[in-house]
Amino acid sequence: MATHRRLRLLALSLAGSIALAASCAAADRGDALADLSGLPQLRVGSANEAAIYVDAEGNATGLVGDRYFTTTRKSDAFRVAIRRCAGDDKPPVWLRYYDGPNMFAKATFTEIAFDMPVPASGLPETFNQQSLWDQMSILQPEPVFSDLSPTFCGFSSSKTVWANGGFNFEVVAGNSAFDVGDASPTTAWNSPWNDAFNDTLHQGFTSYPIMSIGNGAGGLPAGYAFRTHAGATDDRDAFVHARYQLLTDKQIAVLELSYKGAKSTYAVPQKLFVDKFLPAVLGSGYMAAGDKQIAQVKDFVWRWMLFTNTLTIQKPAAPDGTPIGVDDLPKYFPKTSRYSNIEARVSGFDGVNNPVAFENTLVCGQGFELYGTLFDDRAFFAVADYKKWLNTEADKADDRYPLWRCIAAIAKSRQDRCVGAGSEDHAAGQKWNVTIGYMNDTYPKECNAADPETRAVIGQTRSGAAK
Repeated sequence: MATHRRLRLLALSLAGSIALAASCAAADRGDALADLSGLPQLRVGSANEAAIYVDAEGNATGLVGDRYFTTTRKSDAFRVAIRRCAGDDKPPVWLRYYDGPNMFAKATFTEIAFDMPVPASGLPETFNQQSLWDQMSILQPEPVFSDLSPTFCGFSSSKTVWANGGFNFEVVAGNSAFDVGDASPTTAWNSPWNDAFNDTLHQGFTSYPIMSIGNGAGGLPAGYAFRTHAGATDDRDAFVHARYQLLTDKQIAVLELSYKGAKSTYAVPQKLFVDKFLPAVLGSGYMAAGDKQIAQVKDFVWRWMLFTNTLTIQKPAAPDGTPIGVDDLPKYFPKTSRYSNIEARVSGFDGVNNPVAFENTLVCGQGFELYGTLFDDRAFFAVADYKKWLNTEADKADDRYPLWRCIAAIAKSRQDRCVGAGSEDHAAGQKWNVTIGYMNDTYPKECNAADPETRAVIGQTRSGAAK
């Protein structure tokens, strides 16, 4: 009996040692990307965790914490495509609209975190394969808009080819199977959604991290994607948590996304852009060695921009071919969008959300941009400037005038909602929140063709156009 007991204990001890060894081996494999990069943030410990690391040479490695610790690699994953412009080379965009309160820090951010609710009610009523709506925050160098014009060439000028790119976190309503116009198609990598990401209409949210430099002049494959589903009722726990970390000592940007227990982490070193992007853009002639954007790349000076809503409609027609009218246009915008629990730390300033660290905090009108062929390729970067053009310069007999008027009402309603929700009122050391959308969740009367005043405006443009 004693011998049997000893053998049994020996067997149990051996089994335990094997299990422990297997566990340690698994843990080691979960640390593989952390060991490769020197970043403990990239450790994965379960099938619900994934990570991606891009090295300074532009090679990307992805790791999933499943039972096989599935590893995927992409050589030369960093794409640099400096497009040369011919003539005006205008992108085929009928309407591109951005709004949201932006904030600019006096120094480099060291950490930014926020929650992005993604309930069913956050989806616009109308979205289709030729339009894109998303919520997005952008981490980027200080933007320079002094010579901006609404053409690809304008956005790829010497001042904007770098300044108008960034580390983008996007939550997209709909899908990516649409006419991308001047943009590059995006396919999430290291993700279970790869096979269907670009060809399946998804009536919910898709969230993924992507690094894009200089309006697509340089970019990386999008990271692991999460998909949330639009149901009959809202899920109060349906939100994506995002956290940026800027590791100034290592000059590495890290973005972590999590959703209902699943987590994806994406890390990119600044040296990649110094070694790969700068030689290409300098060689193209778009930038010179003395440009301040070059110093921003080398000095790891990053800002954060918060766009609560972006909308792109490539063509002036609905999927059935009918023109988009004033009754339909507001339905492309969500009635409510939110960021919540925003926390930001800035290098050289104490604490979280210290107003002293910012040139401005979340000012509601700071993120407005509007352009497209709908406006004869004019560009507007303030709601007041757009309304001034509408009231003093726009041709009121133009068939498009009712649409222009509707868009002005949309912009004003959304800005008023943002201000009224207290998005610009922030206390030091507390979490900040942003709400933007239509006042009272109601579309403006200027976008209702049955409204007497709107009906009269539409009648005037029809009679004016007939002359």
